[in-house]
Amino acid sequence: MVLRLGEALDVTLRERNQLLQAAGLPPAYPQVDLGGNDLAPYRAALERLLQAHLPYPAMVLDRHWTVLMANAACTLLYGTDIVGTNLVRSFLTDPAAREAVVNWAELAWNSLDRLRHQLDQAPFDEPLADLVRHAETTLAGIARPREPSPDPVLCPWFRIAHQVIKTIGIAARFDPTAEITLDELRIELLYPFDAIAERFFRMR
Repeated sequence: MVLRLGEALDVTLRERNQLLQAAGLPPAYPQVDLGGNDLAPYRAALERLLQAHLPYPAMVLDRHWTVLMANAACTLLYGTDIVGTNLVRSFLTDPAAREAVVNWAELAWNSLDRLRHQLDQAPFDEPLADLVRHAETTLAGIARPREPSPDPVLCPWFRIAHQVIKTIGIAARFDPTAEITLDELRIELLYPFDAIAERFFRMR
């Protein structure tokens, strides 16, 4: 009954375990470390995916938007120390990010919307709730763009070396999953939007 409730509410596997524990039942879904032996084949698949995506940027994020893995092309857009960085916090609070991303305001508000939706699915996740509060505080004095983006998908446009590098973002996941760590991973893949971006990535 509790598992059916979790499915009906469309909450995460972590939240379903918490519902079970609140009902006095044992958790149904295991969680193991991504760096451990149990998930070694899946980690290897992620590494192959990141490498195969070159020369374009790709990274693996956890449920709190912390970068766990990244390929070499990510340094072109995010610098050399991207692994271990919380993408939401750095994007919202780093003045350099605001300068480097042409459509920063649109993306920032869109990120807040996504975080709120994510929190709806994981209402007991306090670190995620803290990210939402942080984003709300950051955007409190920044107006949401009135006109919606003319593009079908809202993606970052980077200002680099007097050029605007437009990208298309695609998110990938393991699905379906029965293990918490894999369920919470998100793979972010960036592709060039136009010939300028294609040359930028190909010439590096």
